[in-house]
Amino acid sequence: MDVDPQLVRAVQRGERGAMDELIRSTYQDVYALCRRLLGDPSDAADATQEVYVRVVRSVLGFRGESTFGTWLHRVTVNVCMTALRARGDIRARGQSAGRVEMDVEIADSAADPASRAETADLAARTARALGELPEDAREVVVLRDVQGLSTKEAASVLGISEGAVKVRLHRAHARLRELVGA
Repeated sequence: MDVDPQLVRAVQRGERGAMDELIRSTYQDVYALCRRLLGDPSDAADATQEVYVRVVRSVLGFRGESTFGTWLHRVTVNVCMTALRARGDIRARGQSAGRVEMDVEIADSAADPASRAETADLAARTARALGELPEDAREVVVLRDVQGLSTKEAASVLGISEGAVKVRLHRAHARLRELVGA
């Protein structure tokens, strides 16, 4: 999420219309991330609204130690993880985090029905396995493999070192291989 630092400072100074502009310029990215993490459009819309409630409450406290986009991404992930915990459906957690990317692969990857069925089965097993991962491992997999963030970006969003991201991702991939049986 790329946000103009001047706009953030304008919001912090309380300039008229600055918050509206900030929301307009980031809304699509925030909603898309919520949609990917939660799976359900209605849940994503609710989470997006909650993200902006938190932004309004906390933007004055943003110190600029990271980019505003990284901070907003972290707020969004936190809101979505809270929503997933509140939902209490562990199976849905994995499916919502992995389903979007996997559906694209299924549609594009195989021409014959047998290959498509095999790919769909693997995607379903992977989604279930993702739901069985601990939250910290699932977050790293979603940020790196689903969202496509770099190791550095994922580390910044999670507030951990790049080395910790690499270790968590390695362990999560190993556990996924065990659970999927591939």
